[in-house]
Amino acid sequence: MPLIQYPRVQFDFGAIGTLPAELAVLRAVRPLFVTDQGLVACGVFDTVRAAMPSGAELAVFDRIPENPTVQGVEQALEVYRERRCDAVVAVGGGSVIDSCKAISVMATHPGRVGEYLGRAEKITPDVAPLIAVPTTSGTGSEVSRGAGIHPTSSSRGGSLGSPFIVPKTAICDPDLTLTLPPLLTAATGMDALSHAVEGLLAKTVNPVGDAIAVDAITRVCDWLPKAVRDGADREARWHMMMASMEAMLVSKGLGAAHALANTFGDQGLHHGTLVTLALPPVLRGLDAHAGERIRRLADAMRLGTGRHPGAAIAEMNQALGLPADLRSYGYKLADLDEAAADAHASWFNRSAPYHPTKDEFKTMITEIIG
Repeated sequence: MPLIQYPRVQFDFGAIGTLPAELAVLRAVRPLFVTDQGLVACGVFDTVRAAMPSGAELAVFDRIPENPTVQGVEQALEVYRERRCDAVVAVGGGSVIDSCKAISVMATHPGRVGEYLGRAEKITPDVAPLIAVPTTSGTGSEVSRGAGIHPTSSSRGGSLGSPFIVPKTAICDPDLTLTLPPLLTAATGMDALSHAVEGLLAKTVNPVGDAIAVDAITRVCDWLPKAVRDGADREARWHMMMASMEAMLVSKGLGAAHALANTFGDQGLHHGTLVTLALPPVLRGLDAHAGERIRRLADAMRLGTGRHPGAAIAEMNQALGLPADLRSYGYKLADLDEAAADAHASWFNRSAPYHPTKDEFKTMITEIIG
């Protein structure tokens, strides 16, 4: 069985009010708050700021890009060091939280960020304390021990992974997701579904994770359409934030859909959309290799007799307003053979129930492109 590791979690409407106490638990007195311009503009960051004591002077870096990059990490690190900070508070979606995991490592480790991508053995327990405050319901990065960091905004992501980069505390407050627009709600929600689906199907043995994955899958299928239809539906927002967190607590690894999404991640497009477009052909290809788990997935999705999860996810994508294929999403494939080789070589295949061949990846890519 894999390492089962869950952080401290504060979860409910109004949970952001626990932030000062959680910082005190970590004995942090000069945290760096990291966020992005979108959350500043829509007022979500102001809600987080208001949870801190009146008159408190905060160190803030608010320029994390849409996809996490080395440059964004290094710019935030400059502020961390200039302000002599002693902890990091990530306020945002997966890009912000993943960036903050890299910041927490580099605040205490020598060298450059790129030296730690794919090198888990180089990361020691001596990292800056990190509190994650998710503002989307998708990546689950607030409870995971991995992060994706892109060398540049137009390159594929590298993996930063270690048990030591799991946030010390996750503060999950569904109030912070109420202003998320419908299309982003849909894309991040399907990202959460992809984590739970590939976690359930992964070959790693973890019965605890399987049970969590089933619950997360059912929650997304029941509640995501409601959250997209009415962003002010507080019950739907609560369930989606729970599903997002659960999906990353599965702790079994992912699979070929994430391998493909990482390959397509070189043009700045949203990861959640990329991975949900990859799921249908990947799931169809698993019938001969993970038939019993595919049936368990169908049950978790509450599908009727004869309905396949791959087809059902394609229908969900369409109903939620997501693009039908990568071509209509604006992705331009440069080299089919190179893309297939990159997906085939991905670390995500290590936990997949079946490792597709390069030719099988070529076939799937051709379908996903449209």
